[in-house]
Amino acid sequence: MRINPTPDPPGAHAQISPKVSDTTLASARFANPAQRGPMGPLKPGWGLWQAAMGLVLVLALPLGGTLALSSVLSFGPELVFVSLCFTWLALLGSSVLASKVWGFGSLAKDFGLRFKWIDLAIGLGVGIAARFILAIVQVIMTLLWPLGEDEVLQGNAEIFLTGDSGWIFVNAVLGGALIAPFLEELFNRGLVLRAVQNAWWLKGSAKGRVSTATPQRSLTTATVVAIVVSSLVFGLLHTGAVGDLRSSIYLLVGTFTVGVMCGFLTVWTGRLGPAIVTHVVFNGTAIGLLLALPPELLP
Repeated sequence: MRINPTPDPPGAHAQISPKVSDTTLASARFANPAQRGPMGPLKPGWGLWQAAMGLVLVLALPLGGTLALSSVLSFGPELVFVSLCFTWLALLGSSVLASKVWGFGSLAKDFGLRFKWIDLAIGLGVGIAARFILAIVQVIMTLLWPLGEDEVLQGNAEIFLTGDSGWIFVNAVLGGALIAPFLEELFNRGLVLRAVQNAWWLKGSAKGRVSTATPQRSLTTATVVAIVVSSLVFGLLHTGAVGDLRSSIYLLVGTFTVGVMCGFLTVWTGRLGPAIVTHVVFNGTAIGLLLALPPELLP
């Protein structure tokens, strides 16, 4: 495995430790590549605290902003767009702030925001596979928990399909299928996943923006915990879009499943590209199906 040394950003005070063995570096394959320093693992200053504050911001900013504007805007595509903008601002802002103030100062180094051409093929395949897997999971759930008479499952994609074709293109196609997957992966598989992974795996000083650290637990265990936690956060962030318990549970299971797949892709490849493309394909197929269905068949 090729390990590229990562220079410390201005203001970082990485401590020098004895050079680690190639075996130790090879065992760190699930870590953020930028944290595989030549003298040992590197730990950025951002962590659980920044991820938690980002999560609060992602929940509070859209809710507060939408409620404040609901007195002048009735529910419709305009209010949906405003809510989406507040959500995107919170996702992007918390990630950029964590990187610039407490990390390497680069979204590529801090969160693996990188792409390769192969990511298009990976994301397309995994995104389609995720749709089939989710369909099977939902069939099993329905068999175990049969739908009541006249009971209809609600999804979160329908809220984007309000207004004329122009608003549907902005909110559903640009927003739901392109912008949201990009920013949600940056936050969930970038900031949240890596923050949980580092907190479980590494022990280091808080000196500077980036410092050397010592492994305190198994990286494999830390990675599994990080994937599960970030996927659960990802799922819970989506359940507020529907109003009934069954639909919320179905939506939570679905988004959690996709989150696990995207988390695995992120740690396996060391970058967000495959997860972002997978998310785009997953959301895009849902929105495309809803657009293709006759209006009378929609819930």
